[in-house]
Amino acid sequence: MNPAQIPLDKTFSLHVLIPCAGTGSRMGLPIQQVPKQFQQLAGKPMVMHSVQTFLDMPEINSLWVGVTPDLNNLEEFISSNDPRLKISSTGGDSRHETVLQTLKAMLEAGISADDWVLVHDAARPGLTIEAARRLIQAVTEQGFVSGGILAMPMADTLKLVSPSNPDCIGKTLPRDGLWLAQTPQMFRLQALSEALQEALNTKSEVTDEASAMERAGCEPLLVPGEWRNLKVTYPQDWSLMDDLLSLKNTLKKTS
Repeated sequence: MNPAQIPLDKTFSLHVLIPCAGTGSRMGLPIQQVPKQFQQLAGKPMVMHSVQTFLDMPEINSLWVGVTPDLNNLEEFISSNDPRLKISSTGGDSRHETVLQTLKAMLEAGISADDWVLVHDAARPGLTIEAARRLIQAVTEQGFVSGGILAMPMADTLKLVSPSNPDCIGKTLPRDGLWLAQTPQMFRLQALSEALQEALNTKSEVTDEASAMERAGCEPLLVPGEWRNLKVTYPQDWSLMDDLLSLKNTLKKTS
């Protein structure tokens, strides 16, 4: 039996892993600035929006944030009195390596290999508790399942650039059956660690956890996400998310 598809134990535990070692190069930040995940967004470092969302979920047993070993003034960016929050100096040269090294640290800390881990992008601060719980429920109610991810059906027309002119359209691609992957992505700790290690050993490019599990022969569930769970990648994304989260904070204060 595939180790990622063992029968669901009713006493399963849930853990969160947020890789937080990137530089945010596509945001165009000056090299001397702190990475985008630690920049102030709607009143707090961007990563803390996701951290707080998960800490507001009592069903989460631990939350691990993988950071670069040489990160200075960490307490300015990630802080909480919640003992479930674990800061791990397991950041690597890529997201792939950061996730893998943090998973290994979790296993070495005594977390069960069969527990579930939800890997979430630090640059997706708009995640809601409702969306995270929808993923957890969909995965755990299946009984035999490798895991699953939040994703959105593609709504826009998909264009492929021309091979002779990258500034022009080569052709339109059908969007039927295409989904845009989001996070969290939820899998068993050991199964995900082994899949990522195998991809690293074979120098296979995997852009998310699901693609590593797919290489291992698994078919993760697609669970409907939310548009607000967008990845803050470009400057215009930052402005949109700042407005959205600022409005959310205002509504909380007035409710």
